[in-house]
Amino acid sequence: MKAIVYLPLRPEVAKSLNLPVKLPVLAEDLLLITDQNNIPLDVILRGLEAQYEVTPDDYWKSYLVFFYYEKFKDLINKAEYTMAGEYLNKAKALTYDYRFHFYNALLQAKLSNYELAEIEFKQAITLNPTFSLAHYELGNVLFARKDYDEALEYYKRAYELNPEFLLPLMKIGDIYTELGQLDDAEIVYNMVIQKFKGAHLEGFNLQPIPEVYLRLGVVYNIRQQHEKAEKIFKEGLKLSKKPEIIYNLSYTLMKLGKHFEAYGLLLELSKEYPVPEVLNELGIIQRRLGLYEEAYETFQKVQDDFRENYERIQYFVGKKSFEEDFVNELKDAERVLEHVEFPFPEALEVILKTTDDEGNLLVDKFAEELGLTPKSMDNQEPDLTWIPYVLAAMYIAGTDPIMMEKNTTLATIATYGAGLALACSTTLLRLYQFILSKGRDIDDFIESVVPELEELHFNFSRALASLTEKPLDDFFEEESNRYDELILNLVKLIGYTPTDDELESISCTTLKTIGKFFLELTKK
Repeated sequence: MKAIVYLPLRPEVAKSLNLPVKLPVLAEDLLLITDQNNIPLDVILRGLEAQYEVTPDDYWKSYLVFFYYEKFKDLINKAEYTMAGEYLNKAKALTYDYRFHFYNALLQAKLSNYELAEIEFKQAITLNPTFSLAHYELGNVLFARKDYDEALEYYKRAYELNPEFLLPLMKIGDIYTELGQLDDAEIVYNMVIQKFKGAHLEGFNLQPIPEVYLRLGVVYNIRQQHEKAEKIFKEGLKLSKKPEIIYNLSYTLMKLGKHFEAYGLLLELSKEYPVPEVLNELGIIQRRLGLYEEAYETFQKVQDDFRENYERIQYFVGKKSFEEDFVNELKDAERVLEHVEFPFPEALEVILKTTDDEGNLLVDKFAEELGLTPKSMDNQEPDLTWIPYVLAAMYIAGTDPIMMEKNTTLATIATYGAGLALACSTTLLRLYQFILSKGRDIDDFIESVVPELEELHFNFSRALASLTEKPLDDFFEEESNRYDELILNLVKLIGYTPTDDELESISCTTLKTIGKFFLELTKK
């Protein structure tokens, strides 16, 4: 017979761990106990099994059965399902009650035996109708089987039985989301958040559910309410730095034109969770911010998962030649550019001084020439100051589309920063390329560029998309004091094609000058 010693526990420790105040422990296991607040589960089980052999009464049996189920839960969380089943049967051999059916149902659900899991959960509920957790878990099985109506009933019942148990309420919101009832989902998710906040104000200690902030933020993103999504994601992060919330927040920030803030989040997330999806998004934003070498290194790590992005970035770092792999649709525009005078000679002179022999913008030299520090910031109110330099940077690239994009991005970041300014410069670039490739229908241009702009600044993309439903001739009266206003008016101008006299009546000099230049390109 093995030697048993009785370890005295402080009453509060015994209560918190559901242990007797004098815990039977095998003498050989004493050295394994270094902290009474965290006694190894196997040590507890071996001691209780030995004690029950000596004294097989209901007192020790209740403890032993409880810890058999604790061991079962530990094993099922480790995906050791065969051994978990063994402990399940050990518990059943000592005491058969609703717990056996409940835990067996959990096991069957893990094994994807959903029909058997449903039967077992219902049996547990029959034996213990007020067991809210069984109703909740049955709802999860039905949810997995897409039986949303019945799942909804069990989630509601679980919440009715225990109003402090908020997970069923959150799952009700998930059902509404799956069914596309986003208004209902929003109401339910907000209810969960308010109940959690209210409970804490009243002194109750409900556990936070950061996942509900994730779900509500996703609902807002689906409904294109990105400002609300940003707010709710950031609230969730105050509770828990969950990677899923950070990842989704970075997506939301990109939509809002907060590119550098999104970049910072993804960069930190990639260090702790370097999974392909995170690295791919990091590479995309690095390319958008003109960090081409960094983007190349990032895409190298995910080249098997995101081959297209890896192939694309190679053109930006000189690993591949665009001209060798693709037909350059802008090539025919070389003759046109030779016969049209660039309208901002001073800006062009600066660009000529700060590019290499091939036309690549040397951003440090460019910034130094203008007395600027490249801005790692998101500019949501860009003025007209630097537009001539951005246009000159794309112009100096000739008909090379890769160099055009690189120069435009680098010139924008150096002068304005990212944010709305980057979306505006991207639109200017795409309009320039559209004209050089002999595109003339402005609706076709808008349709082609809006998807790209949605990823850079959603609100600006909506403003641009709305131009197809409005008269184009109102640019004469519209203000062009900001970069975004000028770009929208420029698109309308190109679509309207004013006469020379009408062009002269435009009050904004920058808009008039670029408008004349672009229209001259269309005539050649």
